Amino acid sequence: MLSFKSLLEPDLLVDPLEMARKLRLSFLLGTMVPRPYHCQVNKQVYEYEGHKAEAYWINHHAGKEQRNTDQIVIYLHGGAYVRGDINGFSGLECHLSRLFNMSLLHLEYRLVPEHPLPAAVDDTLALYRALLHDGISSSRLIIMGDSAGGGLTLLTVQALLDRHLPIPRAVITMSPWTDLSLSGESYKRNRLTDVMLRLEYISWSVERALGPNHAQLVRYSSFHSPLFGSFQGFPPMYITVGTAELLEDDSRQVADKAQNAGVDVTLEVGLYMMHVHPIFFSFCPEARNTLDNIRQWVEAKFQGEINT
Repeated sequence: MLSFKSLLEPDLLVDPLEMARKLRLSFLLGTMVPRPYHCQVNKQVYEYEGHKAEAYWINHHAGKEQRNTDQIVIYLHGGAYVRGDINGFSGLECHLSRLFNMSLLHLEYRLVPEHPLPAAVDDTLALYRALLHDGISSSRLIIMGDSAGGGLTLLTVQALLDRHLPIPRAVITMSPWTDLSLSGESYKRNRLTDVMLRLEYISWSVERALGPNHAQLVRYSSFHSPLFGSFQGFPPMYITVGTAELLEDDSRQVADKAQNAGVDVTLEVGLYMMHVHPIFFSFCPEARNTLDNIRQWVEAKFQGEINT
């Protein structure tokens, strides 16, 4: 596992765009979690008010796909907003489709540094509103994300609430990146125990996410960091995080703030677990247990409505 750290260390002397391209080439999740042969992946481009969003339907479940009635998980991938795509995440998403017995919809949101925030939020909103326009009820939708995708999940729901739009049935975040100011104590406490991320990589990614004027921007703004936004009116939330990762306090603080706002929050803390540990379901029982806990939680939220 220690090899991941070396792959996530940017060279500060290299042009950010060139560095981002190198990081994208080094992304190994698609090799570790390959797409099953029988999993169906189909591209569809959505458009809402002139804004296009490229997405992929993931189907590896028992039921016959009925997009207007079935439950759908919109999946927002991680990668510090710098990298990640359908090739890297379809294996994980196929597994989640089979586990939850639902269709997943993977969004290829625009990445940084080419497209700083809020481009990814705008893309997610376009997809979500296009689904609503197509007649898919928000009560059938879950938004799920890992790492930066988890932060993007929370930013999206906050944006929906700000616009007085229907919110999804539930949200699931795995080790969400919620604080671009990196103010949590775990950024220091877990610096030596996190085998996935280096603080230098996260700091570099913050600058890329904020864009060329990052020095002039407030990093604790809710515009970029959902931790500092409002959780009033949020749907039920499931949050997982490990005690050995830099982002541990990002999750703990969101859970505390959401609970204080009256949100139904389930926080699962994996003892000694790494960043986004559920993605390692092929290798460790703790990851499988966490995903099964999420499955049971999803089933409870839908109360037997999931089609089989």
